[in-house]
Amino acid sequence: MDSNLKLLHIISDEKFPDAAYRQFEAVAPGASTYMLPENKKPIRHLKEIVPVRVSKYSFLNPRFITSMGRYDAVILHAMSQFALELVARAGDRVNFVWIGMGFDYYDLIHKDPYEMLAPETAQIVKGVLPKYGEKESKNPIKRFLKSIIYPNLKKKEKVIQKVSIFCPVLPSEAQTLESSLGELLPKILSWNYGAQSSLIDSERDFGWVTGKNILIGNSATPTNNHIEVFRKLSSLSLPLETKVIVPLSYGDKLYRDKIIELGKELLGDRFRPITEFMDFEQYVELLTSCPVIIMNHKRQQGAGNVGIGIYLGAKVFVSDESPLYRHYIDGGFTIFSIDDIEKALQEGVYGLDSDAALKNRCVLEEERGKKAHFQKTANLLSEIEAIDKEAAKSSPSAE
Repeated sequence: MDSNLKLLHIISDEKFPDAAYRQFEAVAPGASTYMLPENKKPIRHLKEIVPVRVSKYSFLNPRFITSMGRYDAVILHAMSQFALELVARAGDRVNFVWIGMGFDYYDLIHKDPYEMLAPETAQIVKGVLPKYGEKESKNPIKRFLKSIIYPNLKKKEKVIQKVSIFCPVLPSEAQTLESSLGELLPKILSWNYGAQSSLIDSERDFGWVTGKNILIGNSATPTNNHIEVFRKLSSLSLPLETKVIVPLSYGDKLYRDKIIELGKELLGDRFRPITEFMDFEQYVELLTSCPVIIMNHKRQQGAGNVGIGIYLGAKVFVSDESPLYRHYIDGGFTIFSIDDIEKALQEGVYGLDSDAALKNRCVLEEERGKKAHFQKTANLLSEIEAIDKEAAKSSPSAE
């Protein structure tokens, strides 16, 4: 590994960049600078990174754009509006790496956001979020200003082709994206945030799931399709001690409030919304009380919760429309379809039997432990070096 490698990470104030920080610093200590394009709001979620803070409109400054050329690679943690403008405005010699999050490319796969919603959820969204999925404001002044500041938003399909390397959450999603676009020029590599490695390689033994609780979804976003799961559970005779835990700490406030209202209506005292952020260990502790975890997304979402549930020996239910379902089935994991909920819960709220739970954990340890994530990070950096060397050979100054 080149000890002089210079990397710039464009991050947001979320939980994932800290996991990336641990991986990159372990493999290439001191090579990375972490930049947060927000210099006014206080930092809430970053715990380990001390970022360089810049204006969220820095891409409007030509000198800032030119400065991208100082780095061997600019690593974009999500294709945000800021990131898209950086890619569009930078010269062709800037080496961009796009760490996909799912939400930042699903708009290219599903042109109609309602495709990802189940029928009753769609009706709820039309009532509480009438502008859901609209990319443009109906206010002509706001629309004009946005078109001036972010002129490349409508050119996203073309702009992402300038990226050198694309790391989707699941490799299969690159194929789906390419089918939608007709062509995908970036090189596809496997790289993921090693958030689950904090659990897998922890010195603390979290044990296996116990209790009788059920976890539903991962956020206050409509793609969780909460109401359809609430309906299923409300028709079942669940154990008296079972609580239905629903994480709603981030997402849309109006949707969250409606889901809390419906959760109380359909599930009564069982319903337990989680509206405050929890640190990782607290959250894992909560999940140890949930032998049943339900993620009713049609798109890839909630992968962290699914991984934690698998590690702890829970029965995890995922929509068979989600690429996560096929990913885990093909990987040899024991995982269930949403359609299996009623039958499975009629037998009680239990986790996997010991043999299936142990097999799931062993496969996950091999796939998601620190060693695997560090190797993927090393592979990514090697690919960056190879691209830089190839670019140096082809530059006029090298002739």
